[in-house]
Amino acid sequence: MTTLSNHFVQVTGQDFTVNGEKIVFRGFGLGSWMNLEHFMIGLPGTDTMIKKAFADVYGKERSEKFFDRFLLEFVDERDFEFLKKIGVNHIRLPFNYKYFIDDQHPGTYKNEGFTYLDHVVSLCEKYEIYAILDLHSVPGGQNPDWHCDTYSGLPLFWEYGALRDTVIGLWGHIAEHYKDQPWVAAYDIVNEPSMVTNAEVFNEFYRKIIAEIRKVDSRHIIFIEGNAFTTDFTMIDPIDDPQVAYEFHFYPFVDEPAVLTHDMERARRKEIFADAFHRLITIREKYKRPIWCGELGLVFEKEDIDFQVAIIEDMLDLCEENDVSWALWTYKDAATMGIVYPRADTPWRQLTEQIKQVWNQHQEQEKGEALVDFMAETYFKPISKEERYPLQFRMRTIMQVICVEQNLKPYLQERSWEEIYELPASFHWDQCEQWDELATLIRKYTKA
Repeated sequence: MTTLSNHFVQVTGQDFTVNGEKIVFRGFGLGSWMNLEHFMIGLPGTDTMIKKAFADVYGKERSEKFFDRFLLEFVDERDFEFLKKIGVNHIRLPFNYKYFIDDQHPGTYKNEGFTYLDHVVSLCEKYEIYAILDLHSVPGGQNPDWHCDTYSGLPLFWEYGALRDTVIGLWGHIAEHYKDQPWVAAYDIVNEPSMVTNAEVFNEFYRKIIAEIRKVDSRHIIFIEGNAFTTDFTMIDPIDDPQVAYEFHFYPFVDEPAVLTHDMERARRKEIFADAFHRLITIREKYKRPIWCGELGLVFEKEDIDFQVAIIEDMLDLCEENDVSWALWTYKDAATMGIVYPRADTPWRQLTEQIKQVWNQHQEQEKGEALVDFMAETYFKPISKEERYPLQFRMRTIMQVICVEQNLKPYLQERSWEEIYELPASFHWDQCEQWDELATLIRKYTKA
């Protein structure tokens, strides 16, 4: 591995620097790679549920062979040639803790996580694109949603110190492996904590994990994320470590869905975006450290791509005007949020288009909310919006189990092992297309 110290990204005041020169991160997340996300990959269930479905249908050994191929072939040299061509200088690498930890033997680390991370980090090094390692799923779940691979719809990670201790040890293990790798720019400790209620627990976790990393690695940046899917930093105390920085995520349409409609004038949309963005970036002054918008993005549709790219432009303009580093979510998926996606005639897309006829994420969310309302109104009294919000996550975990049985397994059972094993090839560069409109926009900022 390259060990030239002047390649390490560092925190200098409120900037990121390399060898004393300021760097602004502009790039992508590699979502739904080492942590499957149902709507992005087109398969219902959480990461663990999807993999179990493959094992149930094809057997454990074949399932492991399938996902090994998926992980090693999801991106390759041609993807990095494209990223370099459009001027990307970093990529966020989300991963599931289960690649490193067996829940039944939490004190023993598995090596497969490094097999897959090293595969991409080596490409990052070759093409001089920084990697930021993002622990996207932790034991018990750091938030209640599917993207942390939860079975319960509860953020149990914040309830049990034993779970947090496991992750503290894991980051020490990861830091030992990458301590001399300058093309790993930073460690993103835990993705989108939410429903954290105990500030003491929250801050103690970050203090302990930083101390564990610093036992072996003093050079890498450590990113701290806030509560409420990293939009609320009121609980987070300042941290006395020179290489700590702060990360927020920017999805303003979650609270203001009208911004995604053609009815709203662009000037009004920009006002709404600006108000939300400026509230988030107050953390730069609060902590006197550099900040990174680790996620922003949108679902793209062919018939509306110009309008949707204009929305991305409005969000990225805010980052650029306010000197904020950014990573678009996401680089590649099954034609949802990715700039690169398999063509409609590929086997993966043919499978997922079939599944779309019976399942999609938006229906899952709406049905989860409706079922909570039905339960309350039928057996109890109507409940408040505040009570309803956490309960719908728990309802959706039940629905996901049913959807895997009824809306995933039957479609797998229709296909032979030989057909299934060829599915990952759909993500090869020559089987994909990309949103040229978005690539052109990115070049506007990267000057590539």
